[in-house]
Amino acid sequence: MMPYTKSQPKEMLPVRTTPLLQLIIEQAIEAGIKEFFIIISDSKECIVNHFKDMYPDIKISYGKQVKMEGTGPATMIAKDFIGKDPFLLIFPDELMLEQNPYKVLIDDFNKYHTTVLSSYQIPLEVAYRYGIIIPKKGNEIKGIIEKPKDNPPSNFASLGTYVLVPEVLNYIREHSDGEGEICIVDAINKLPNLRHVELTGKRFDLGNPLGLAQAMTYATLKANPEFKTWLQDLIK
Repeated sequence: MMPYTKSQPKEMLPVRTTPLLQLIIEQAIEAGIKEFFIIISDSKECIVNHFKDMYPDIKISYGKQVKMEGTGPATMIAKDFIGKDPFLLIFPDELMLEQNPYKVLIDDFNKYHTTVLSSYQIPLEVAYRYGIIIPKKGNEIKGIIEKPKDNPPSNFASLGTYVLVPEVLNYIREHSDGEGEICIVDAINKLPNLRHVELTGKRFDLGNPLGLAQAMTYATLKANPEFKTWLQDLIK
């Protein structure tokens, strides 16, 4: 997403007039989340400024990741915030519209009281781009395999949003050997009784220019139906 992201965090890319991260936080608030802990770096102080005093009834705290050592250590920055409670972990690369993905996950966790991952059906030929769900029985799964080069175990991609039990932090510590990046997926795969829920809303990958353009177009059409006529004239 360069050169835009040279001066602005990717999480603050606008979808119509609203930054991606703001849309995600507002969906999470709608799903019942009242406290947030956002991991930032030195280059992302604009996030703090953006959300200052925005939600009077919502608590937003911040932690800073100094070294880019992977998603596991990033999660560990929030260990005091997490404490002994289950928590919703979100990587803000994607946007789901027409469905609240966080409510779906939270509802499933409240029913089964075990770690649950979001998933989305994809064509098998693009499975190498994603973490792929390893199925077990029904919605129960064995874990996730990252970007399989061939013979993917399913066509369900993990979308990087989870409700996790705090025990996952113990497994992150086990992987902290100081060699290379430590992925949160390695720790999740060690947890017992994993589940996934399939999301069925309109999914947009905002980690690439095409996904951003698609999200922008969809949101603009929803807000301004007359935009459809302009598009139709454009592609004649």
